[in-house]
Amino acid sequence: MSSAAGASLSMARYVELLAQRRPHVVRLAECLSLAAGVERAMLRRARLLFLPRSTAGLEAELWFSPLVEAAGDHTLLFAPEAADILRRRLASHPRHHREEVRKFTVEAHRDARAVTRWFEEMLWADLVPSAAAERHVRSELDRVLRALASGGQAADDLSRWIQHYLPRLPSGVRRFDDAWRIQVASSERLGLEPPDDPFLRPPSSITEARALVQRELFVGVAAHSDGVELSSPPADGSRLIVAPGLRKVRLDVVSTLATEPAPVRVQLAENQSVRLPIAVVQWLDGNGATTMSVAHGGAASDALVARSADSAGASCAVHLADGRIMLYGRLGSETGRVPAASGERRRRSLAMSPDGLALAWIEDGAAVVHDLRTGAERPVSETSEPGDLVQVLFTSDAEEPARVYAGEDRVSVLRRQGASLAAHGVSLGDSLWSSDDASCIAGIGRSGKLWVWDSEGPDTESLADGVTTVSGTPDGTLLVWATGDGTLWYRRSGAIGTGVVGAAPWQVTGLAAAHDGSVVAAVGGASKLLVWELRGTPSSPRSLGLRFCADRVHALSDGRWAVSGSGGPVEVRTEDGRRYHVTPDTQDPVPADEVPAWARGCVLAVVREPSGFGFQGMADRMAEIAAQGVDCLLIRHADEIPGSEDVPLPGGMRFNGDFQAMVLSAQQHGVRVVVEIEPGTGFEDTVVDRYSGGLLEDVRDLLDQDVDGVCLVYEGSLGHGVLNDVRHLLDGYGDRLLVRIHPTMDWTVAELDFGGPSTGDLGCHVVVPGWDEPLARAVRAGDLGAVRWGADRSYAAVLTSVLGVRLSAGPGAQWGHSVPERLTLTQQTFTAAVLLGLPGCPVLPLALLNQTVLPALTRLRRDHLALSRGTCEVVDLGLPEILAVLRRHGDDSVLCLANSGTREERPRVPFDRLTAEEGVLLVDLLDGTMMPCSPSVPAELVIEPHGVRWWRLMPAARTPATGE
Repeated sequence: MSSAAGASLSMARYVELLAQRRPHVVRLAECLSLAAGVERAMLRRARLLFLPRSTAGLEAELWFSPLVEAAGDHTLLFAPEAADILRRRLASHPRHHREEVRKFTVEAHRDARAVTRWFEEMLWADLVPSAAAERHVRSELDRVLRALASGGQAADDLSRWIQHYLPRLPSGVRRFDDAWRIQVASSERLGLEPPDDPFLRPPSSITEARALVQRELFVGVAAHSDGVELSSPPADGSRLIVAPGLRKVRLDVVSTLATEPAPVRVQLAENQSVRLPIAVVQWLDGNGATTMSVAHGGAASDALVARSADSAGASCAVHLADGRIMLYGRLGSETGRVPAASGERRRRSLAMSPDGLALAWIEDGAAVVHDLRTGAERPVSETSEPGDLVQVLFTSDAEEPARVYAGEDRVSVLRRQGASLAAHGVSLGDSLWSSDDASCIAGIGRSGKLWVWDSEGPDTESLADGVTTVSGTPDGTLLVWATGDGTLWYRRSGAIGTGVVGAAPWQVTGLAAAHDGSVVAAVGGASKLLVWELRGTPSSPRSLGLRFCADRVHALSDGRWAVSGSGGPVEVRTEDGRRYHVTPDTQDPVPADEVPAWARGCVLAVVREPSGFGFQGMADRMAEIAAQGVDCLLIRHADEIPGSEDVPLPGGMRFNGDFQAMVLSAQQHGVRVVVEIEPGTGFEDTVVDRYSGGLLEDVRDLLDQDVDGVCLVYEGSLGHGVLNDVRHLLDGYGDRLLVRIHPTMDWTVAELDFGGPSTGDLGCHVVVPGWDEPLARAVRAGDLGAVRWGADRSYAAVLTSVLGVRLSAGPGAQWGHSVPERLTLTQQTFTAAVLLGLPGCPVLPLALLNQTVLPALTRLRRDHLALSRGTCEVVDLGLPEILAVLRRHGDDSVLCLANSGTREERPRVPFDRLTAEEGVLLVDLLDGTMMPCSPSVPAELVIEPHGVRWWRLMPAARTPATGE
């Protein structure tokens, strides 16, 4: 029996007993049970009206009785359980008495606040249930729900009273779904969590109720080396996402690296920033392909891996900062948890047996062994070894871990069966490595000195200084270590002297040697695993790309590597079902003279002549514009904007204060603004160079209006001298964009604006050539994917040629792709969708971005670096209607297909052109469906007429033990 039910039963017995002994007290309480609260004057009038022969002492008896939950100087409040029982007793009285009590209550509280009268109305409607009463209850609940959704201070005040009154309504009213919605919506308005639902409605009902009062909020998301940071309002430099919320936003964060991802709920309040660490462990084969992956939300102090490839126990244990230990099996799924130690106790120096069947750690200065099969824990027997217990190590005898004791200048290792290995004159730090049988020990002292001692050799031996990490083969025949400058060293058992493996570009934090001693792997907090073949002479490593920052590496018995670290790509899910893929850019940083980081691959949304609705109208619509996935607004030539305090600007444009309001609104919503200039309209090319002085003044005037860049539109060639002047001016303002549009010129001429061969010629950031005629012709003819050369070249051929030119162009430039104007709306929408899958900057009319699938594609492009920054390869599918391009960035690969024809097409994927993997999963980025693809089972994709589909390529799961 629940405590609430027990309290109600106890109160029922009390009221029954009180009614037998003091019937007048219960009778008076019944007559007051329809009131939200009972004032002293109301109590006096009720006694005189319903019990006229009683004395004033009856009032005092009720005031101080257990029926009352709280009684102040002027008002009493019945306990909820007592009020329910009293109303049920009142309902058993004749109708005329009930109506007399109702009339008395209404009259007593005719001047009370509206929510009080509403509460008493609900109590009366529930007193004698009927169809009419139910309709009335539904109507009243709906009225309150609409009032809560209206917003404003009045809705907040109503919410506070709802929090007081609604839990006190009888269950007959609270059973209505709208009553639950009112309770959830009022909690949301106040930034509170709703109480437990006694009627066990589905969890989706909470989300639906919150949506009634929520509004769209902008949240910043930034992927870091250790995880993801969420901020409200968005922090500088963060990715902008839209999520429903009010005083807090609820987001689910999922690591896309996990085999079985588990969402982590993050609640973000106003003016708050939350950083969610993400611990990652991945298993890689010799070629760097991922065979299994584990990711967990939360900071991890350590990640332990079973060395045995066919482990019968756990394959991995992640020790979280809160003390819990998460266990994962061979397929990456969670297999169990070890709760945190109770009280103030803390675990440290965790170790896992090679077969994954046991864990060991130090707790309260003693060693503890945890059996993962039974969950039993047992202490390891005490010893008289001098010094403090500093580490436990599992040897080949998994039943009894070795223990390391450290004194002032002595380190001893207590092995199984009581054998001890001691080293004198050693000051031990935190890093210690042992062979499987603990016969060879290597440790790093606090000063960075590497000490080695074994049962066969001398007492101790110092091999190197400035060492950051040490490892070796399980049999102890090979020892490898790294020094602070990134150099890797090795020594073989019985050999004289040491050798150099190679050098890493960063300080090594994790090191491992293959079991046969032929290969050495290292990580250092970067997104790479470096692998050297141990040949006896220094060599260059193979670099295996990772999607997270790795700091530890472990060698498995089957030749695979287990790499642990943090960070990686995540998916952020909102309560209303929107999903945002946030990928940290693990590529090399962009040089300072290249495209501003915010503009690399961004979508330029073109607004022509905003005077039609005014810049103030744009400012008011900025939230809607940002929600469409717009990164940057490109303001093309506009008519004069009337108003006071006009500021004259180039090209006949005049902006008043509305322009500043639009720029400010754009900044608040994370949208950039670039404005067009037409330099020297009507001048000959020879005059343009002399015009540069005035052009620079025009550019400076615009930049002083806090815009994010300028767009130059001119028929001829500006010349590198003019472009250099403009670029240097923009660079002085920092993080500004220079766009160049050629209205009618061929793209081969536009190439000159990328910059010349000398380092002094900077050129433009984005160049938009007049090459839209081949695109328009291909869309109208339905042969977008045709590959032919000659006088009448196809769009696919032009695209291939242009991309080739871009790859060999000067620094700091990318192509812009515009939508041809002489197309129907359907054709323009299709063309815009095609351009969103190409590299560079799509230049799309803002009016198109609310069409059908375009907002979803725009957001996906921003989510996937492969689509905005990746390489591009045109793939010939043998179908002239289908344009196929493969975008790659790191290990993120997206296949973009567009059908320009008028009928459905079913192309087969050329597997060998896509990947070197044995098999992949094609994940549809629009609807999430998955399709396996391999040489033996090629995928057949369905693309509707004028349809665009994007598929992400993900490695197919393989069984770790067999590699299949």
